[in-house]
Amino acid sequence: MPPSEKTALITGCSSGIGKALCLYFKEQGIRVIGVSRHAPDFPLDHWICADLVRSEDREKILQETSLFTGGKLDLLINNAGMGSYATWEELSEEDLRKVFELDFFAVVLLTRKLLPLLENSGKGTVINISSSASRLWVPCMGAYCAVKSAVSMFSDSLRPELASRGIHVMDVRPGQISTGFSSRACGCRRPPDAPGAKSNARGLARAVYRGWRSSGRNVLYYPWWIGMGIFFIRNVIPGIYDRISRKLWKLK
Repeated sequence: MPPSEKTALITGCSSGIGKALCLYFKEQGIRVIGVSRHAPDFPLDHWICADLVRSEDREKILQETSLFTGGKLDLLINNAGMGSYATWEELSEEDLRKVFELDFFAVVLLTRKLLPLLENSGKGTVINISSSASRLWVPCMGAYCAVKSAVSMFSDSLRPELASRGIHVMDVRPGQISTGFSSRACGCRRPPDAPGAKSNARGLARAVYRGWRSSGRNVLYYPWWIGMGIFFIRNVIPGIYDRISRKLWKLK
C-alpha cells in the first residue's frame, strides 16, 4: 500500500511533540487523525475532540476512526501525556493518579480498543512515546519516571503478544525536547536548567517516521546517543549523577 493510502492516529495532537508528529507525517503523505481536548491550529485530515481518560471518549475515537478509515488503521501513536515536578513526599495523591491515568492507563486502554482496526490493516503498528526517563531515575520527577517505565514495559511485553496478528510495537524514548512541556506539568517545583542542549520536536518526528518506515525497529532513542549515555550513568557513575542531581534540584 503506498504511503498516501496509510492512516495514522496521533494523540495529543494540538501542541508539542504531537503537533510536530502530525505535521511531519502529513508532509510525507500520510493521512492523519488527530486526537486532543483542544482544537489544533493547523489542518488535519480528521480531528477528534476527546479526553483520553474517559471511557466514552475512547469509544468515540474507535467509532469515528472506523468510520473515517473504513474499519482499519495503519499506525497508532500514543503521544498524549503530562509531566510531574515534585518529590514523592510533595506530590499529591490526586496529581499522582492524574499522571498514571493519562500517561499509562489511557495508553493501554486506547491501544486495546483500536487493536481490531490495526489488525485489519494487515500490518499495523503501535508507537508509544515513552521517555529516556523510563531508563534513568530523575529526582523530583519520580512519578514521571515510574509511569514512563510502565509504558516502556507495556510496549516490550505487548510486542510478542501481537506479533502473530501482524501488529508491530515500537517504544520511543526521547531525551529533552523543546516543547513547553514543563509549563503544562503538575507539581510544585520548577525544573532546573539541566546540562545538555534540548532537541527540537521536528527532529524527533523525523526519527519516529523513519523508525516506522524501516519496520522491525523495537526501541528508538532520540537523540541516538542518549541510550549509551544512560548506560554509562547507570553503570559507571551513579553516585556522581546523584550528587549532581541533588545540586540541580536544590535538595538538602
